[in-house]
Amino acid sequence: MNVYPILLDSSLPYAGGAPAASLLQLPLGTGTVLSHIRGRLGPVISQRPTVFSSVAGDESAYRAALGEVDPSLECGVGPDAFRTRLERYEPSDALLIVDPRCMPLTGLDPQSLLRHPVTDSRWARHLVALERSPDGMRECVEFDAVGRVRRIQRFYETVTWPFTDGVSCSLVPAATALLPGDLPWSSLAEMRRALASRGIPGRDLPMRGPVVHLDVEAEMLALSEHVVAETFSEERRSRREAVLYVGTGHEVDRSARVVGPVILHGGVTIEEGATVLGPAVIGAGARVGRGALVAQGLLAAGALVPAGGSASHQVVFGTHSAEAAEARRAYSVRTVPLPLLPGPPRPPLYARVKPVVESLLAVAALVLLSPLLALISAIIKLESRGPVFYGHKREGKDGRQFHCWKFRTMEQGAQARERELQGRNQVDGPQFKLGDDPRITQVGRWLRPTSLDELPQLINVAVGEMSLVGPRPSPFRENQYCVPWREGRLSVRPGITGLWQVCRHDRSAGDFHQWILYDLLYVRYVSFATDIKILVATIITGGGKGHVPLSWILSEDVIGDQV
Repeated sequence: MNVYPILLDSSLPYAGGAPAASLLQLPLGTGTVLSHIRGRLGPVISQRPTVFSSVAGDESAYRAALGEVDPSLECGVGPDAFRTRLERYEPSDALLIVDPRCMPLTGLDPQSLLRHPVTDSRWARHLVALERSPDGMRECVEFDAVGRVRRIQRFYETVTWPFTDGVSCSLVPAATALLPGDLPWSSLAEMRRALASRGIPGRDLPMRGPVVHLDVEAEMLALSEHVVAETFSEERRSRREAVLYVGTGHEVDRSARVVGPVILHGGVTIEEGATVLGPAVIGAGARVGRGALVAQGLLAAGALVPAGGSASHQVVFGTHSAEAAEARRAYSVRTVPLPLLPGPPRPPLYARVKPVVESLLAVAALVLLSPLLALISAIIKLESRGPVFYGHKREGKDGRQFHCWKFRTMEQGAQARERELQGRNQVDGPQFKLGDDPRITQVGRWLRPTSLDELPQLINVAVGEMSLVGPRPSPFRENQYCVPWREGRLSVRPGITGLWQVCRHDRSAGDFHQWILYDLLYVRYVSFATDIKILVATIITGGGKGHVPLSWILSEDVIGDQV
């Protein structure tokens, strides 16, 4: 099977109809968007790419301009010319179609499609961007016919997120492209839907990391700044290189100020008194007029900022004017901010030391308790059929799911019976508990009161999935009941014991409100002293069978402020 690359080119809505304003020709770092993509494809695919263009205007001028960027390209302008080229491929070939409008910030990775385990050439594969939310969740409210709230559904990025935000590249069987009826070649998102509607089997692969949409001006600038930062490596900065000249024919007046990092392509002219502030890229043949200002911008090839003009945080095509820039700002609006901010602050010393110390303690405890663990395992195996351990999926720190291990204390298939027993639930909130649960085995009836069934969670602590002390590990179904509570409790590792387990005292009345309060109090005031007090309280209360006053764990001042 041969793989042939196809690159989609398009006009940019923020170009204002300027000539030579196609996305592939736009400067990016020391090259263009086209050369950036070809650099990623080169190590993977040897065949030369074909361009399918939906750029309006003079076809011959477009071909000539693209040929200057890369003479080896084959250009197909419009569906008819492109269809003719498709007929040259064998039905067993595959087409790797790249749409640069949806680009991973760290660069395209076509190998993720090519090395995917689906080897059947009849499958279509798509590298899909998942939509991002500033809060990591979306809440949808459904109303009935008279406007009353019928249902509230929350979607979380890490678990139940169904929203896509574009397709970066697709691997499509050539035989599929030759079926009767044209495919929507100008958009991979539309092509993905069209292939699915034709019954073509497909597989979506999620893109890793942040994604930028290059048909949005602000995001094109974000990618440009990212590439400039990569180009000016630590070594280049250590030599105090502020300007990188690409090609020849540069004319920079001595009175001009160029404050890096700035990349100047060949034939750039910067006139007397002009100022260029980085990070910025000035395309081939572009001109910055006398006394003009370019600040953190991108100038396309042949662009002009006239004398006295100013272009700040903009992509400039043709002759720049303030009126034209203002008229196209609507195209740069994005409701979801780019995840380009610095990472979270470094956690305090205790938060960094705690997992290491607890892991070592858990390993030591497993060794010391190994005879008891072996005895319990043997009794469970002799008493009933089924595995010795039961691992239920829970959410850990940052929502990462893991199997929370316990000794099995229920009959097999107990989880499936929970729905039919829901009407007898004795607690409020998302919990489920019965005083005399018919699913519990005979061994489970003495393991549970002593909390010995939770000893295997030491394995979770040893591998870093849990802590000795922390919020109770809960499945996704329970965590979605209260958004701030979920965010707080998932900011730390869940624990075998915790503040709620040793301080709860409204068990008979249902204590979901206390569960929320105590979890958030622990997250806010976690410390070495707090953890030691909770461990001691766990012993005193027999693993949480009784309770201690909250004032034993936290100071009266804290309780007065928060409760």
